Amino acid sequence: MNPRRTALSAVLLALAGPALLSVTGCATPPPVAERMEISPMGTVTTYHRKSSGSLGSFDGKVVWTHAPATWQGKPVIAFGAPQAGVALHDTVSFAMLATLHPDGKPVMSFEPAIDYAWPLTVGKTWSSQHTVTMHASGARIPFKRDFKVEGVETVTVPAGTFKTWKLSWKDSSGETETRWISPELGIATIKRHVERPATHPQGAGVLDAELLSRVLPAR
Repeated sequence: MNPRRTALSAVLLALAGPALLSVTGCATPPPVAERMEISPMGTVTTYHRKSSGSLGSFDGKVVWTHAPATWQGKPVIAFGAPQAGVALHDTVSFAMLATLHPDGKPVMSFEPAIDYAWPLTVGKTWSSQHTVTMHASGARIPFKRDFKVEGVETVTVPAGTFKTWKLSWKDSSGETETRWISPELGIATIKRHVERPATHPQGAGVLDAELLSRVLPAR
């Protein structure tokens, strides 16, 4: 073995070691969203909504408020707007349990509640199976939704610029949705785009919405 070559190899290895450690140490870990933070009760979020067809003919502001409520004897979060009704959410995960008419009458409920498969990572896909109860008729309908985490994007809307998670899904009715969310800020929708095909049970429709403002309650 050549002593000079051995010595040179040792020097190069010694020099490369710290460099490799430096490169490894600077690597950015992939983004992860562990859970949806819960907005305080009394938070008011205002959106501009434009919709047509089976999703309703509307072009204007919709104001949603977080308020305490109960569902089947348990405390829940009522996320409601006079123009659009109320969605009932779990107080810990913010999973959607049911929807109500603006007058408070139940429209449909979901077993199990509809939620994301936390933690979220870019490229993650999953499917969830549910039974939907239509309260007007009492009918119970199987329901499936296929999800994908499309990526992490910086999105600018009238309310400001946000780092968001872009999610997409398609359900067994044929409805598709793309939604941008901010779990760390507790904002379930920064913006969204929904499409229903002509084959949807309620017919074709399109909906777009984006966040105009978010006001937290005074402490």
